[in-house]
Amino acid sequence: MLAETFNLEIITPAFCGGARPQKQAELRPASIRGQLRWWFRVLGGFKSLAPVPVSSQEAEIFGSIAGGGGRAGKLVVRIAGGKITAAVKDGQDLGHPNFSPSAYLTFPVQSREIGGRKAQSAGRGVLLNASFKLVLLWRGPSSRWKDLRALVTVFGHLGALGFRSRRAMGSLAFSNQPPLPLAAALAHFANPESILIKALPAQDAKDAISVLGGWLKSCRAHGRSGQNEQEQKSPYFEFARQDHDIGYRKAGTENLPAMRPALGLPIIQRIHNGQNTWEWYADPSRKKGKGRFASPVILRPHRDAKGNWRALVIFVEARKWPTGKMALLDDQPRKVSLDLYEAMKRDPKLQPFSG
Repeated sequence: MLAETFNLEIITPAFCGGARPQKQAELRPASIRGQLRWWFRVLGGFKSLAPVPVSSQEAEIFGSIAGGGGRAGKLVVRIAGGKITAAVKDGQDLGHPNFSPSAYLTFPVQSREIGGRKAQSAGRGVLLNASFKLVLLWRGPSSRWKDLRALVTVFGHLGALGFRSRRAMGSLAFSNQPPLPLAAALAHFANPESILIKALPAQDAKDAISVLGGWLKSCRAHGRSGQNEQEQKSPYFEFARQDHDIGYRKAGTENLPAMRPALGLPIIQRIHNGQNTWEWYADPSRKKGKGRFASPVILRPHRDAKGNWRALVIFVEARKWPTGKMALLDDQPRKVSLDLYEAMKRDPKLQPFSG
């Protein structure tokens, strides 16, 4: 059996809910194992095992229950020691005041305020300033070990844990030198081009969250916030207006393609103080209320081994909206356009990042 311990830190607040997410945060090996499995799939499995199908590789490494029989995986994930500070906080407690760029990323945990006081708390259990030891045990052939270290490297550079992890929360960093440079780790996988990584400058964790929130908001803003003259000059404003008008059921928009589904569903659009709602769903073949499509745009604060910060925008090409697939707007099928998604990838403010 091969084993190694990796020292990791959670560098942005992690809403790692367990059985009682509103009261307690938990760091669990199963969550980390699931993240390792997700990155393994996205990157197309290990190059060294090609042309073995990814599903077969995955069954050997992580285990499988496919076909009615159980098969134990050969990879064991454990958590040892570390410093964990858990608390119950909402967005305001974290320094994300309502309507700020940071709050745009943590809106599900933004408490409602009336007259400057909290009228309804949305607090959740959150891990702050947390460090831990990730222990990897491998019961398989030693020839796989370099690949598995590369997988942990990708997870430590680009992964995150908990609620809103696609939106900058729960981001990770190695406490010391990573096992490999990110580019070298990605080279171990069959399909590293399935992700496109770009970056914005940032000074620290708090700044990275604000930078990413402001960037995403500039891509999506319309309506009340879109009355801001600067936002109206954004190259994304027309995309946001079209999607707003479709959700509003404005006359003449019936045949326009929707942009919003390409960045994640389901979503409920509310207007007129919540009196009117329209619901999006990801799969026209399913009944209303079912179907989900996670955003392929991942926002990730990043700290390298030298202490330099970046605000990463990761475009997961392997998980973008399928070409030609329809979405549902209140049970009515709508065409979906990837134009907004492609425009975000071309944004000149984003610079290439190799790690």
